[in-house]
Amino acid sequence: MIQTVIPREFGLMFPHPAHLFNSVAFAEHNRHKCDDGDVRYLFVGDTKVRGGIILGRRGDTLHTPFSAPFGGLVTNRSQRFEAVDDMWREILDYAAGEGMRLRVTLPPTVYDSDMTVKSINSLQRLGLDATLDVSYHLDLQRGEFSDVVAPQCSNKLRQALALGLAVKKIIGSQENIGRVYNIIKTNHLSKNRPIWMSLEDVIYTAALVKAEFFLIEHDGHDIAGAMIYPVSDGIMQVVYWGDMPGYGELRPMNLLAYHIYEHYRAAGIRLLDLGPATEDGVPNYGLCVFKESLGAVPTLKYTFRSAR
Repeated sequence: MIQTVIPREFGLMFPHPAHLFNSVAFAEHNRHKCDDGDVRYLFVGDTKVRGGIILGRRGDTLHTPFSAPFGGLVTNRSQRFEAVDDMWREILDYAAGEGMRLRVTLPPTVYDSDMTVKSINSLQRLGLDATLDVSYHLDLQRGEFSDVVAPQCSNKLRQALALGLAVKKIIGSQENIGRVYNIIKTNHLSKNRPIWMSLEDVIYTAALVKAEFFLIEHDGHDIAGAMIYPVSDGIMQVVYWGDMPGYGELRPMNLLAYHIYEHYRAAGIRLLDLGPATEDGVPNYGLCVFKESLGAVPTLKYTFRSAR
């Protein structure tokens, strides 16, 4: 059973999604990124609603998510494997009936692992093609930063501290957001890496999600920064971070990682999601080495695509 509902009704049924990107507020905030603003809120179940899904149309494909790192099913409680199978089968039939493909990017398995693992198994058995990305996270409950990092990272951190560099948590004003964004954009362009959000997107989204920003300065210049979202209960996600080209010898990224780790550990946060180190399943070896040097743990993040 598939039932199309209005956003308000979906939000009332699922007031506490497992992560930010499955919330009605986030979907409505990004509605303009779909073709003709076509966002669909669906209840899925049998004799009663078992779960829901938010789909956005782009071209001939319905996406979950349509403008976020991951999406998937929304439920209020754990569902039996059979119910998960039935929901995904109904959603696939719905997409086919609309003449559309379906594209599903699930959270890394550290998020809502029960539903994510069941969904991975279900979608694989339903015959969808899968791309496996590798995402990294830091378990902040393992101890202090010095307990988890590799020796090479500890050495670089000592170098940064000896230079007197300091990390500031800054107010998310438009000016400050622009400063951090300029660092990230310059960093990505220097490495031929994509940056998916414009400055306007970042400013527009920051207030909605209560984004937090960090900055390192040196001799009056902004040299490193980070933008972080609270995405789930006990989980913060590093959406963007980076340093300005030419300042690597100051080791600002090691200092930034240390400060962010200890800041959120002190705040009682459980996990720090550092995001993927792959693009369409292909690893960026340097990025993998850096994240692993911080003590980050890799997990898989699946994207499934249906044939028409």
